[in-house]
Amino acid sequence: MVSELLPIRAPKIPDNYDILFGIPIPPIERLRTFSADQFEDMICEWVDGFLKIDYSSVYRSGSAGDKGRDIVAIVNSNSAHYVWDNYQCKHYDHPLYPGDFWLELGKLCYYTFKGSYTVPRKYYLISSCGLGTSLAELIEYPDRLKSGLISVWNEKCKNKITGITEIELTEELLAYIQNFDFSIITHCPPQTLIEQYSRTPFYMYRFGGGLNKKRPQPELPQVSVQPEEIRYVSQLYDAYSDHLGQDVFEIEGLKQHDKLYNHFNRQREDYYKAESLRRFARDELPYDEPFEKLQDEIFRGVVDVAEDDHPNGYECLKETIKEARKLQITSNILIKYIDGSDRSGICHQLANKDILNWVKK
Repeated sequence: MVSELLPIRAPKIPDNYDILFGIPIPPIERLRTFSADQFEDMICEWVDGFLKIDYSSVYRSGSAGDKGRDIVAIVNSNSAHYVWDNYQCKHYDHPLYPGDFWLELGKLCYYTFKGSYTVPRKYYLISSCGLGTSLAELIEYPDRLKSGLISVWNEKCKNKITGITEIELTEELLAYIQNFDFSIITHCPPQTLIEQYSRTPFYMYRFGGGLNKKRPQPELPQVSVQPEEIRYVSQLYDAYSDHLGQDVFEIEGLKQHDKLYNHFNRQREDYYKAESLRRFARDELPYDEPFEKLQDEIFRGVVDVAEDDHPNGYECLKETIKEARKLQITSNILIKYIDGSDRSGICHQLANKDILNWVKK
């Protein structure tokens, strides 16, 4: 008897990550754990972060009276050639069955028959658990979808489309359905939804993984000072003037002082580098908060040094930036992307807004 039993398999040895955070949940499984509200929020983020790329405008209905349109994505708003796609979202605890879809299909046919809206170019069905086999097969064969809708009209659609009045399958409506192009019905599988959603800056907040994209190389400063640089450059000139005891108000004047001229060029490079970090954070994260928090952390870390008494503005500037380079910043999501030049550049961003000043007046 015992000889027929199998020995227990030795458990897999967990790695350090598993010990700290548990076994990672694949995105497709994590999607199914979302609540209905979380799924709806994710769809909004997908619309805002991905669909807008391919459409001229995107609108979300989401109300009880949406007439079968959750998300309206407009390809061409020209009234003569109006083209749009419909995205219908379903968050159920199971793959969609035909019975989950007949009412929505009935709404599409009835409201386009009435002229409440035009027939969309494509009708995408989106479900957190995908489609069951039977519904997927019906969508693959549009004629079966058509005959199926007609056969269940009285049971699934007649009393439910408006919720107020019965919608009889009249000869005119039946003829309309029989001529309706059901090949526009398609679906967006959960895998596609997640792949498209992963291209938005919201992904890491729902599925984790952190910010892993490579930061682009920063631009180099242009030869001439640009309008957006005027204030922090003016503060640099004031600091150099205070140090030299003579007015400096242009680059040409600085060229007579090699040490200051080289210092000036380095500060501009740092400013441009910090600006590239700001743009990177703006493009990859859904909110400005991480970069704004980084600026605030640096300000609070250096303000006492900046407000101390210094022999002149140039010394104030150098001591402040030296302090910024030493600050311990550990909690910001951008921390792995920043170096000393970014910290210096952020000081100049603050000087550009007169939040930091090098010469006391």
